[in-house]
Amino acid sequence: MYRWYGLDDVPADWGGCVATIGVFDGVHRGHQRIVGRAVELARARNLPVVVITFDPHPDAAVVVGENFRFGYRAAGDVPLLAQLGEKYDFTAEGVPLLADGGVTISSTSIRERLAAGDVAGAAAVLGRPHRVEGVVVRGHMRGRALGFPTANLEVPPHRAIPADGVYAGWLAALDTHGTETERWPAAISVGTNPTFGGGDRTVEAYALDRDDLDLYGVRAAIDFAVRLRGTERFDTVDALVAQMREDVNQARALTAG
Repeated sequence: MYRWYGLDDVPADWGGCVATIGVFDGVHRGHQRIVGRAVELARARNLPVVVITFDPHPDAAVVVGENFRFGYRAAGDVPLLAQLGEKYDFTAEGVPLLADGGVTISSTSIRERLAAGDVAGAAAVLGRPHRVEGVVVRGHMRGRALGFPTANLEVPPHRAIPADGVYAGWLAALDTHGTETERWPAAISVGTNPTFGGGDRTVEAYALDRDDLDLYGVRAAIDFAVRLRGTERFDTVDALVAQMREDVNQARALTAG
């Protein structure tokens, strides 16, 4: 796979290709359908596939979603793209949008599900669990004191963080290239820790039955599978710990295998 950041990076002898254009934020199942169609056409024509987000259009077959818009104030649409293709010698195809349960799959709908804590629904339309990445930093160390040491992620701004609550999922360590080096079933907490008076919103994960991990400074990923419950404020630490044990048991059952 090649990654180019501008036309100057493209080899002069690259030749023809099948291209698909879009933002592709989240790469959900609708996006995957468009890319998949581009791959089908490329295989039939023995050409490579290029995913682009820039203009002008390449000398290739262009595959986009049927609601694709481009240009000033998004005035351009698929019919206009086809007209430009006739002029600049490329073909354009608008792929019908993918729907799930009667709702068109889109990045907006996925963000809405995540904001409601519906990570299972988001995973269904993404085609994979929703993932949040960040560097593991030191928190208040409360989890370790309670017997559940967590990896506290410092998440970059503007990331789609699920609603406050407790989730089952997975914690993974990543190398400098973003490749997983280790992966563990996990119980995940998102919120402000109201039992301890609240504070900054955190995203942290406890690797089930592991108290020997040292992940500080490591880039890590949390994959959200199922929401177990919303955030609660407990009257005593003992009550909190009892609920945490129950959360861990549920997470273990849901991530088994």
